[in-house]
Amino acid sequence: MKNSWGSVRLHRDAYGVPLVEGTSEPAAYFGLGYAQAQDDLHGLLRQYLLVRGEFGDAARDANQRRWQVLEEARLGFDSLPEDLRACYEAFLAGIGAWMDEHPEDVPAWAPPLEPALPIGVNRTVMLYWIITDAVEALRASGVTPTGVTSELERGLVPPGSNAWVIRPWRTATGETFLVSDPHLPFGGTFAMYEAVIRAGDLHYSGFGFIGAMLPPLAHNPTCAWGLTTGGPRVSDAYRIAVDGDVYLYDGETRKVFEHDGHEYVVHNGVIAPVLARDDDAIYVVCTPYMGLAGETERQIMAMVRARDVTELREAFEARAFPPQNVLAADSSGDCFYLRTGRVPIRPVCDGGVLDGNTSATAWLGIRPAGDLVGISNPASGYLQNCNTAPDTVTPDPALAADRWHPDAFNDEPGRTTSRGRRSAELLSRAFAVDVTEVTAWAVEDLWPDTPMWQAKLLSASSREPDRIHGWPEGHRRLLHRLLAFDGHASPESADATAWLSWRAQISSDDLLDAVERAAEAVPRGTYGEEHQLLPGVPGRAGALELEVPLRATYYAQGMAFAGGPCLRIVALGGNGMRSWSVSMPGQAALYSRGEVKPITFDPS
Repeated sequence: MKNSWGSVRLHRDAYGVPLVEGTSEPAAYFGLGYAQAQDDLHGLLRQYLLVRGEFGDAARDANQRRWQVLEEARLGFDSLPEDLRACYEAFLAGIGAWMDEHPEDVPAWAPPLEPALPIGVNRTVMLYWIITDAVEALRASGVTPTGVTSELERGLVPPGSNAWVIRPWRTATGETFLVSDPHLPFGGTFAMYEAVIRAGDLHYSGFGFIGAMLPPLAHNPTCAWGLTTGGPRVSDAYRIAVDGDVYLYDGETRKVFEHDGHEYVVHNGVIAPVLARDDDAIYVVCTPYMGLAGETERQIMAMVRARDVTELREAFEARAFPPQNVLAADSSGDCFYLRTGRVPIRPVCDGGVLDGNTSATAWLGIRPAGDLVGISNPASGYLQNCNTAPDTVTPDPALAADRWHPDAFNDEPGRTTSRGRRSAELLSRAFAVDVTEVTAWAVEDLWPDTPMWQAKLLSASSREPDRIHGWPEGHRRLLHRLLAFDGHASPESADATAWLSWRAQISSDDLLDAVERAAEAVPRGTYGEEHQLLPGVPGRAGALELEVPLRATYYAQGMAFAGGPCLRIVALGGNGMRSWSVSMPGQAALYSRGEVKPITFDPS
């Protein structure tokens, strides 16, 4: 396809993933915009309605306007260098070109297109992470913010993720393996879009959000990274005593101002929206990411260009990426872990709601990147983070909490999860692991805490033999099945459904009472029949509150609604790069079989 920036060839692999090759970078992004519109025009346009605060859901639209998402995106676009602005203009032109070719598919409600909108999509998605510290502080103090505060707040499950790096001396092939598996809601605002982009020396495979141009998750021929939820403390909540719209700051009179139906103050040098108000005070949230939407996009572009972990680490010096755990590796075998984020320097470090009427609680600047928790090339030969504390990433004293500022560490030392424990168990025993084995781990459907619960049940059974002797045969058969269960939430397992029924009945310390209750209504179907990824596609790897498999999937009324939308496995070595992925919900049938697909990295 010819366009104003050159020409672009749009191929697709066997799974429909677009492989985009342009004569210039803007030409390639023209092709990406065209492909996204071709694949999901209505989903893309709904994203843009949300960015504009015109989605049609009053609470969600109000929150978009409260955080000035569109204004932030426009300012961000204007701040970009000319060559990068051209890429966004071309991306929107590609969308427009497909719409012009297919007017019958363009809905009447389609919003006007402008190049700031893709930036607004990333801003919308990332909002949760840049304000959650402050929002949680408000709620912990008994203050309830008005309306929703972010799109992820509506996701029904807490965000999660897995990421691993395995260094060459632990692999059978001498390659470095990176696994990245974010856990997010399927579809909607968080719908992920996979594509391969090539234009000159820009060449990467990435997962971005539908409607966005740049992907937060990607790898190129020599460098890869994964992200997990968790990070330093980057935002603060303030209580400001007010008299109507007037308040004092160090004795100086200041005013609350209104914009587009919302109230704001300028605090710590940034615009801070009012999230709640009572008779005596307003409650505001301050994040140092206000005014930084363009810088975030520039950082992502620098990340996809990085040729090794040194250049990737330099990209994170900008501290414009939302707070996350970053695990990265390159083809030389080097790797790093970084708990990235834009962390204010605070005179008060208690994590609560602060007094906003005095400069005694005001920020003193932004912490340098060197203050952020991190480690490179650990002696253990592996890195893992499954939403666990930084000191669990690898067994190294350099990550101990007392070596880092509390705002940078921002976690309970040693805190882990069932996924974290399982990851550390597998990785610590790996000394000649291959891609097949790593893939099996990445899609594992084992409930890790099954043996613990079985030990408790066996102990309870051993204490009351007479009670069990008097049970009907069906009760004893269920007990037998529970104790013999292999712990795998696989599609063909009938015992997994029995396990779920028993766990759902546990309301006290008497596990045998739960067996008696569960025996009355154990589902007859297999796990995959009772839980489906899409209609007719058997489910796997269901998540319980206390037990989450490595490959987490969350179900409501028997249908998957959240989990891992874009699992990636990357093998990097001196002889090149190999990679695999599986995305949800589009490749549900593949995931149901516990499989991944090879990524076609060369568009030619």
